[in-house]
Amino acid sequence: MRLLNNLRNWIANALRVEEPAETAALQETSERDLHTLDSWRQMLSGLPRTIECPQMTLFGRDEEGAIFKGSGRIEIVSTTKMRFYMHAAPSVDLRQALEVFNRQKSQPYDARDLLRLFATDYRGVEWVGGYTQVDFFADHNNGWPLSGEIDALHALANGYWVSKRSNVELLLVPPIDLPMSEPLTTTAFIGERRILASRGPGQHVIEVLGTSITFSYEPSGEALWITADAGGALSHPFLENWLTEPLRILLGVPVYPRMVARNLGDGTAHVWLRPSPRHREPSAIGLLQPFAIEHGRAEAFWKLYADILTFIVKAGSFEANPLTRYYDELAEAQLGSRWVLTLTLAGAAEALANELMTDDDRRSEFSDELLASMKKQIEAWKDDPALRGRMLSNLGMVSKRSVVAFMRQLGKAGTLEAAHVQTWYEIRNSVMHGNLVEPWSSEEGDARLHQMLDLLHALTRARIAAGR
Repeated sequence: MRLLNNLRNWIANALRVEEPAETAALQETSERDLHTLDSWRQMLSGLPRTIECPQMTLFGRDEEGAIFKGSGRIEIVSTTKMRFYMHAAPSVDLRQALEVFNRQKSQPYDARDLLRLFATDYRGVEWVGGYTQVDFFADHNNGWPLSGEIDALHALANGYWVSKRSNVELLLVPPIDLPMSEPLTTTAFIGERRILASRGPGQHVIEVLGTSITFSYEPSGEALWITADAGGALSHPFLENWLTEPLRILLGVPVYPRMVARNLGDGTAHVWLRPSPRHREPSAIGLLQPFAIEHGRAEAFWKLYADILTFIVKAGSFEANPLTRYYDELAEAQLGSRWVLTLTLAGAAEALANELMTDDDRRSEFSDELLASMKKQIEAWKDDPALRGRMLSNLGMVSKRSVVAFMRQLGKAGTLEAAHVQTWYEIRNSVMHGNLVEPWSSEEGDARLHQMLDLLHALTRARIAAGR
């Protein structure tokens, strides 16, 4: 055995290529931070991709433990779809396995009744696939061939290639176009002869609430990195979700990272592979497109990014902020009909106006004395109880200021355009009561949609400024 090891070492030394001195010097002077995700990038290439797993386990509820065990594979089908396939055997008696399997099939909306997937691949990486609804993928008369969708893959990373900083890394593949303040210059040589030089967007650093956030493109142009140290107001575990929310509002497209690393600063990191739509072109519903002719557009974009992120951080939710969700819905509505888009614009504008209203704003324009006097007179009218009840119900509606009245007040104050408020009122009442809009583009129809969108943008800016 010792002779065989010596022979292997001799062959390795004979085949080793010495690194040129200038290459070593370049590596020593490189200022690039170590990214945890650098060593996980290969998972994003060559889709569909298969992860073979000699060990897979499906767990039931906490008190039930492992229900099925076996071997199988995880298939990364596309940027938005992942599945697992498992040749399983019950870890409990057959009756209990059938009860758990049938329960998760009949209760798909309660996560406690679903199964939880854990898998170990041939490299020893332990994957968590989360809650999943399991079904058979082949003839179940021969064993338990089980399959299910995976929302996201998670692993705990440690070792030399894990960043020692407490921060987050977001990897967007493919990248999105953002205005960068620092260019990326690339030069290629053959010997001492320069054969190619290029210059493009490189990096932008912005500070929000005392935290520096870095946006940087890879030299290959294949990905965009977003990194930020964790601490203070921008801390784990919220930070990884917050950083892309302003981009979804500003660009009007579903911007989600393909891979995420939550570096804990102790040599360990949580790594996720997440679904990420490939659509990256900014849409018309975005609050501010980053590239335009007018001077100062890039500065305005990053200023608004900081304002939106501050607004989201102060809300302090792990889930997407309601403001972000409105723009997510609008991004989806663009894939539907003009009626769907009109309904979504009308609903989102009303929701934003409602959120802007304070207790004082909700007070009726009529005094309590007048409302009480009217109520007394209606109650004294006895001719038709049904009509009397309806009138009392309508009186309750005017006992507080409506969203329409509030928006008209904002129109008079100049926060909103009065004409846009009127357009919203007319369209909202029409489409919300089932009246269709024309399914084709027209000068009048497009103008009204643009007014609705301008109104939504004005309400969004007012909501961000108001905070709360």
